[in-house]
Amino acid sequence: MRAGYAEVVKYGLIDDPAFFAWCEENGARVIAGDRDALAYAVRASVEAKARIVAADERETGARALLNLGHTFAHALETSAGYDETLLHGEAVAAGMALAFQLSAALGVCDANEAGRVVRHLDAMGLNNDLRSLAGGPYDAARLIELMEHDKKAEDGAMTLVLARGIGQAFVQKRAAAESVRALLDAKLKDAA
Repeated sequence: MRAGYAEVVKYGLIDDPAFFAWCEENGARVIAGDRDALAYAVRASVEAKARIVAADERETGARALLNLGHTFAHALETSAGYDETLLHGEAVAAGMALAFQLSAALGVCDANEAGRVVRHLDAMGLNNDLRSLAGGPYDAARLIELMEHDKKAEDGAMTLVLARGIGQAFVQKRAAAESVRALLDAKLKDAA
């Protein structure tokens, strides 16, 4: 349920701050399997995905926003060896936290907004501490290498979904590897 919830809360982070606020108030109910909360969360997620896909059927623009957190997540999953110790949704949650933290580090997102995202994921039991995330230990250089070879990369340059705030995701082509490396190094500092 937690892993699935990461994909649900993603829709609020992409372009629906009201849904994110709903998730903050009702996320625990969703994870606990409350039928009403779960039904609302699934309906809202399906409607959001349908709206985004319908607006960009050929994946030339806004549909890429569905990848929020996924470039980081795919690198984490690959590094972990896809051995099921790290579930996809757990990796996505960590990736979304990293995307918001990177956005804040770059000055495009208020640090309080990024902190709000991280706190919510923590509250829902979704670990985003790379030092203790399942599947580790992780290495910043290896994660960067994997991200530069992600299917969304162009000519070896990372494409990331970042955010100007909650509900304000955008695609950043040719993301600066140095900034990503600095973030990952900081998050992995003192890792065992």
